[in-house]
Amino acid sequence: MYILPVNNFNIRNKTLGTKESKMVPVSPNVAFKSVKIADLVENKVSNNMERLNRIATTYLDILESVAAKLKDKGVIFDRAYCEQNPVKSPKSYTSKIVRSGSFKVPDAIRATLYMTNPYDLSILNNDLLPELKKRGYVISNTEMKVRDLKKRGYIPESGEKDETEKIIPDLDIRLADVDDQVSVLDFAYRYAISRPQKSGYEDIQMRLVRSFEKRKYPLQHELLILFGPNYAEAKHFESEKVYSVLRKFEELNVKVKANEENPDIKLIYRYIDLIEKMMRGKISHKLYENAKNKDMFGIDEEIPITFLKSDLDQFEHYFKVLKSKISSYYRKEKQAVMNNPEQLKILSREQRIDRARINTIYDKLSDTIAVFVKNKKREKN
Repeated sequence: MYILPVNNFNIRNKTLGTKESKMVPVSPNVAFKSVKIADLVENKVSNNMERLNRIATTYLDILESVAAKLKDKGVIFDRAYCEQNPVKSPKSYTSKIVRSGSFKVPDAIRATLYMTNPYDLSILNNDLLPELKKRGYVISNTEMKVRDLKKRGYIPESGEKDETEKIIPDLDIRLADVDDQVSVLDFAYRYAISRPQKSGYEDIQMRLVRSFEKRKYPLQHELLILFGPNYAEAKHFESEKVYSVLRKFEELNVKVKANEENPDIKLIYRYIDLIEKMMRGKISHKLYENAKNKDMFGIDEEIPITFLKSDLDQFEHYFKVLKSKISSYYRKEKQAVMNNPEQLKILSREQRIDRARINTIYDKLSDTIAVFVKNKKREKN
């Protein structure tokens, strides 16, 4: 089975178009919450794995040949690394559909290249992309709202609103301080430069399609460009131990439903922000800087990742207040619907779920912090 979104669009001005007809949104809270539907999708993806693995093998072969050709440009392909997970597992595939409410899974097939100096965008534009094109792989298209494009220098046309969706090449250059190289890129990629992630993570991300494939919605191949193996290792650790844990804050019922003007909600949002900033500042940013220093500059000295007693106390305080404000929010909400048993039941259930989620986030982040506290103790010994 080959699952893709059902959407139609037209391209204007060759490289930047307006999406003319929108995909019908599918809420994960309605259709995809059904276990039967999720199981059906997962089973059908499983049945398609042999085909996807064949396509992924060809993709890796192509990337290996490109890296060999561009070795002098600092392009490196680690076959063993890429072969670990070249195809998204059926479970992960289904999970992404459930989370997004869309059948669009742009990273079903994925791979990574290392580039010792990705900041030189001429290598990307003049060497890597042309070599991929010679072998039948070209940048796919994606939709982006005018609101987000404006952050990349786009000037809206007359009548365009922030929510208007435009069609652009699916290339995202998430690097620091490369805005001045926009002229190095082909005109089609003039809005491809964005920013590093809040964690400090940098990469170049693109989705490729096979130019010879005749499907209306061809299979997309994700390609990430990283600084090197140390950066890849940092990415996996940070993603599992920090990013994916902090993302669970978005699943809180209190965040999804609540009015941000509510005093309790304002403080809930603020303390979540403080926790996120602490974890990113104390761990994520340093992990990525250390890894980049090793891969790009050969610097082995590391920025120390440490947690003093004052840091640990602050972490505990943030969660204590956060839990207190969430409890306060639900207490007031339940008081307002005391005469409505059904609403009381719903709020009580949501509160139990949020309490469990907060405890899970706290436990996982505590485990992450413990890694560095233990490392510090070992160094002293």
